[in-house]
Amino acid sequence: MNIRKSAMIISLLFSQLVLGANILQNPSFEKPLSKAIPNNIGTVNTEGSWIKYENSGGIGDIEIINGDLVAISKNTKAPTHGLQVIQAPLKLEAGGIYQLKFKANVEKETEITIKIGADGERGYYGYWQKDIKISPKQKEYTFDFEMLAEADEKARFEFWFTKTDETVKLSEVNLEKTGMIDVNRMINLTKFQVQHKYKVTGIGENILTTEDINTVKSLKSGKEFVKTMVLEEDSDYLVKIDGNIAAEEKYVVAIQNGKTFELDKNNRECLLKNTGESTKDGKITIKKAGNKQGLKDIKIEKYFGNLIWEEEFNYEGLPKESDWGYDVGGNGWGNAELQYYTEKNPDNVYVEDGKLTITAWNEAYDKNEYTSTRLVTRGKKDFLYGRIEVKAKLPKGKGTWPAIWMMPTDSLYGDWPKSGEIDIMEHVGFDQDRIHGTVHTEKYYWKNSNQKSAQIEGEEVSDTFHTYSLEWTPKVIKVYFDDTLYFTYQNENSGKDAWPFDQKFYLILNIAVGGAWGGQQGIDADVFPQTLEIDSIKVYDLGIKVEDK
Repeated sequence: MNIRKSAMIISLLFSQLVLGANILQNPSFEKPLSKAIPNNIGTVNTEGSWIKYENSGGIGDIEIINGDLVAISKNTKAPTHGLQVIQAPLKLEAGGIYQLKFKANVEKETEITIKIGADGERGYYGYWQKDIKISPKQKEYTFDFEMLAEADEKARFEFWFTKTDETVKLSEVNLEKTGMIDVNRMINLTKFQVQHKYKVTGIGENILTTEDINTVKSLKSGKEFVKTMVLEEDSDYLVKIDGNIAAEEKYVVAIQNGKTFELDKNNRECLLKNTGESTKDGKITIKKAGNKQGLKDIKIEKYFGNLIWEEEFNYEGLPKESDWGYDVGGNGWGNAELQYYTEKNPDNVYVEDGKLTITAWNEAYDKNEYTSTRLVTRGKKDFLYGRIEVKAKLPKGKGTWPAIWMMPTDSLYGDWPKSGEIDIMEHVGFDQDRIHGTVHTEKYYWKNSNQKSAQIEGEEVSDTFHTYSLEWTPKVIKVYFDDTLYFTYQNENSGKDAWPFDQKFYLILNIAVGGAWGGQQGIDADVFPQTLEIDSIKVYDLGIKVEDK
């Protein structure tokens, strides 16, 4: 067992001793509201009480009267988070089980929302969020939630009142830790989200594996081999035989809770589908039915469908005009960025030695302090669903802000964020070893304090190449760092405000300098020039057939 895992177990065992205390302050509303104000990333210290917060058009009255928090919204058309009461910072433990209790008093049935989540440093990630119907008949409410993320000492507790124009009275709010989730589950937690690593988790006799292909071998016929893998939800797995096969040789292949196939001389491969949820005990079973000695190699690999675009940059010069265009200018790009994006400038973008390199320079250009390039495939390579893999090495140093991301080709549902954005990889130089994956929609983005995103620790991201991948289907968006799935966004079937991702998107590669996020801790001008190197790009269709939109 490694040191980090041991430390986590010790921490978990110790944490189980600290239970039962209310972690909220001023729970009975005996003290007045605080006048503290969140900063630009939502961090706030509410000074032992609560604050009223009006956001994105939310308006209303909130005050403490005789031990009750009394709230009434005056603009129910504002976003759900428009009128809030917040307490922060809260200390939440990784793997903690928490119980929330509060009393409510209303004259007519109404609805409020409760969110327990992170501030902007973690992308306003929601650890637990629930819409709650408040009834005149029910006075006390109790809920449990699990902290399925690393510990957060800056968490926020929020009541949202925007949906109702009824007066809501709250009292005796209690949030206490009641236990810890199972240690074995905790070992698989990484930054901000439970991770299902796509790796073999149990290896049987004579089963050989490589980094990305699982191979089964045996010298005996009639023997059954079980490969235990992590099988992702709604994912396909291709099983195929290599080598010569005698006419009488047959292999029986089955996936747990799935169909059985026979492989022989004329049928060398089959496609297995896991239609259930992601599981740690999925099994692919292979058995040789013939009498011949020597089982041929059988390979198991995740199936991505047809390869529809592959670029390995086996040429020299500017990027191919058939594939790439440029976003040009130095207008801050909505984020107060400091660079000017140039067009067809070999100092800022060039292909040689099998790599595409984007370079950001510390040089004045047209009233901007830096230059860089923003490449786009818009109108040249546009995609609706599929798997996109970009193998890249990132810049480093304070002030750098590289990204591999996607925007809608035609913005069918309106301007940003209504038509969506998918961030396959974002990185900021002041947080060197952390990679971010995010989606932006009208319903979920940072101004709503409910950004959908996740982060993962990545080692040596500026020294070695890593693969940043997106899998996008009509049901789900998944983002990977190498073979590790760390961000999942489900289509909740509630409409285009939450899922505008049924239209074509194009790929973007860039390095920004400074800006609201990239420059948050300043810019180290001495680290420039800095480069984003792209080794290869692959796009698969995942076997999904779509009509032109």
